[in-house]
Amino acid sequence: MTLSLVSHNLGLPVFPVAQIRAAEERAFLVTAPGSLMQRAAFALGVGCADLLRETFGCVYGTSVLVVVGPGNNGGDALFAGALLARRGVLVQIYCVVPGVCHEKGLAAALGAGGRVIDSLVGDFDLVLDGIAGLGSSRPVDAKLARFINLSPLVVAVDIPSGVNADTGDCDVDSCVHADVTFTFGALKPGLVLAPGAAFAGAIEVVDLDLEFDTDPVLQILGDHEVAELVPALSFDSYKYSRGVVGIAAGSPSYPGAAMLSVLGAQHSGVGMVMFREGFVDRSEVLDSLPNVVSIESDSPRITGWAVGPGFSGREAEHEFLTSVLGGAVPVVLDAGALSDVAHSADLRAAAAARSGVTVITPHVGEFRQLFPSLVGFDLESVRTAARELNVIVVAKGPRTLVVGPDGRSFVDIEASPALGTAGSGDVLTGIIGGLLAGRALDGVDVLAIVAAGVWIHSRAGRIAEAQLENPTAVDIGNMVGMVLHDL
Repeated sequence: MTLSLVSHNLGLPVFPVAQIRAAEERAFLVTAPGSLMQRAAFALGVGCADLLRETFGCVYGTSVLVVVGPGNNGGDALFAGALLARRGVLVQIYCVVPGVCHEKGLAAALGAGGRVIDSLVGDFDLVLDGIAGLGSSRPVDAKLARFINLSPLVVAVDIPSGVNADTGDCDVDSCVHADVTFTFGALKPGLVLAPGAAFAGAIEVVDLDLEFDTDPVLQILGDHEVAELVPALSFDSYKYSRGVVGIAAGSPSYPGAAMLSVLGAQHSGVGMVMFREGFVDRSEVLDSLPNVVSIESDSPRITGWAVGPGFSGREAEHEFLTSVLGGAVPVVLDAGALSDVAHSADLRAAAAARSGVTVITPHVGEFRQLFPSLVGFDLESVRTAARELNVIVVAKGPRTLVVGPDGRSFVDIEASPALGTAGSGDVLTGIIGGLLAGRALDGVDVLAIVAAGVWIHSRAGRIAEAQLENPTAVDIGNMVGMVLHDL
């Protein structure tokens, strides 16, 4: 059975190579020799046949090049090639190491009518990449990679060759760029983390019934999980029971940031949005959003804060941050608030000492400002940062990471480049603040709530992108309610 990540409904765990290897070893003890490879190869072969039919209208008479290395990854590809050859596909085999490949797989492919070639010439309808498996992080020969990537269809076996299965690291000039990756047993981090995710194409997870005795390194939310996490109205719901989010944002230089944060929050399912005066002219928000309540100081009704978009380093902002970090309700810090924390030992200490939930939402530049001793923006660096500052880190990028102080981690695969527009992050801050204000006291997993906020923001971006040319942050914010309605 395969599960496509293109339109997944259920969340998926992501396991590193060592855990997958251990699970495979346990499976080998209770299955017939070679049965896991045969299951993987069958799903791969059937999947390739389906792609040929969808793309060219037929399977019989098409041509496939199977490019193999010396390991089991090549064996999967060769057995799949045998299946395709039996269905009338012209299958040719190229061994990256001449004469060295999976012997039984090669015999099966040759027995079905495939043939070995010793030079890369001609055109092929589909190239099957079985060069390097999970244990390899070596780049592919650049000339070979270019040849493969020029094919009309490229299918990777388990992971595109040249991509590190655990980290996603790769040399973009010496890496297979797949249209589809069939991955076996479980998702690998390299398929969902940047930059490797950009080379995986559509991902099909082939279930091999592996059993894992450790927690996944990452988790991906699906529609069903997010639907369970967003607020739901009950018979006796009223505005205060649904939560009240406070928004402290904006400045004379960036007045729109306040409105965008409010826009994201008010569609998040929260019962009331309170806008904190003093940072920007209240009319900038209230004239456009009359349902927002303006307040001059803190309110005991507030069950969560979203703070920082548009802040510009003024003393009043610093004083407010000191106050809000001293409280117990959830706080989301973004943009100017992150800069204040980065430059203030007192604010940093206050954030680290909080008993309440604290969320920070840095992009790579803000992350480096906050954590100058961490050279990367990868999963391990973000985990270190979350633990060091005792916060949930939303590390914004092509594949946004959501990491808690305990190391548990989510990765968002919904985002599109349309989110890369001014003010989009302000909308995200409002969404997360609203969700936490409405649900943090319900006993649900706050890390998952934050990840759900990122998911909702990404889905809103995809809807806006589908309906509008070059959507703005306002367009994205206006789609948030539609996302929750669909859920």
